[in-house]
Amino acid sequence: MKAHPIIDYPYRWIPMLALVLILVAFQVALLCWYTGVDYIPALVDGIATVGWLAAIAYLAWFVIGLVSLFQTDIIMILVGSLLWLAGSFMVYDIMVRITGVSYIPFAETVPFRLLFGLPALIAVTLWYRLIVAKEEVLNRELEKELVVHQVAEQQTEPPIELIDRITVKDGSKIHLVKSEELIYIQACGDYVMLITPSGEYLKEQTMKYFETHLPPETFVRVHRSTIVNVTQISRVELFGKETYQLLLKNGVKLRVSLSGYRLLKERLGL
Repeated sequence: MKAHPIIDYPYRWIPMLALVLILVAFQVALLCWYTGVDYIPALVDGIATVGWLAAIAYLAWFVIGLVSLFQTDIIMILVGSLLWLAGSFMVYDIMVRITGVSYIPFAETVPFRLLFGLPALIAVTLWYRLIVAKEEVLNRELEKELVVHQVAEQQTEPPIELIDRITVKDGSKIHLVKSEELIYIQACGDYVMLITPSGEYLKEQTMKYFETHLPPETFVRVHRSTIVNVTQISRVELFGKETYQLLLKNGVKLRVSLSGYRLLKERLGL
């Protein structure tokens, strides 16, 4: 199963939390202005119901990330809206019946709840679908690159000299990194990051260079932005729909595209 995009990229928590707080403030303002209720029950209603809406939006990824159907998106939005209204009614019922808060009938609040709840679910669904589409485009590009690479290998060209060590300049220091010490290589803009047990080193070089100059029986490009040392792989796990991830011996998890997984199987003879 694919990792949730918010979990996979922790920095997204900040804008998502800010969006939830904005929705809470918006609902509280609507409740106070539209119904004339006190601020405290409106705040309780806003926090509880928007929190429930955020939970539904979070869980929606595990449907959209696995099922690539437009009908599924429509059903998810409708069911999510009904579940949200049901949860909102539960909060309303608890406040009115158990705590005895004076409140207007729930039916009168449904229109303005849907006013921002339904667009929020639609926006989240479209965002999830955009993420899935981008991943599919990247996988196709990597597959094309792999085909081009295989065709190039079949052409008669001078053998490429493999490297067994990499020099990295760090200020006035020069580090000498042996290829067998590499755990994996990560793309970093116009540079690459060399990950070793002794540290991380930034090298001004392309991923293509290392893909063609490192020993092919040891190093495999498993993703557009990752080359891994196969001797450092602990296991391969299913990560989502036709997507995998590697668990390295040092505990690091790396994404593997479909084409990268095929290449890895080929190199490992699986």
